Amino acid sequence: MKSKTAKLKDPLVVTGPDGKSKIEADLRIIKRAALTLRALHHPLRKKLLELIEAKGKVTVTELYAKLKIEQSVASQHLAILRRAQVVNTQRDGKKIFYSVNGKRISEIVELAKDLAQESEY
Repeated sequence: MKSKTAKLKDPLVVTGPDGKSKIEADLRIIKRAALTLRALHHPLRKKLLELIEAKGKVTVTELYAKLKIEQSVASQHLAILRRAQVVNTQRDGKKIFYSVNGKRISEIVELAKDLAQESEY
């Protein structure tokens, strides 16, 4: 029996809208895209992004103190936002400052709008 990872390596192949061509979907890319969308669809991460946006540049210490959450929780959620590339980081000595990557969020929002539209097929 194949593992879940092996299944993701096998592309999904379907017939295109013209009825003739084949569309090959890399499921690893689709999974990564889904994780990126999920990064924005979380109430705590939304609050983190709003605080970062309001301040422009902020450290994890400022974020967890303001939200009254554990440092580890803030760090875990910031890591998810970093992997989704919706926050930028800048190191200054021992401190890491976070800022919102507006360009990336704009790209994600446009993609989400496209995905949410009804298909014409």
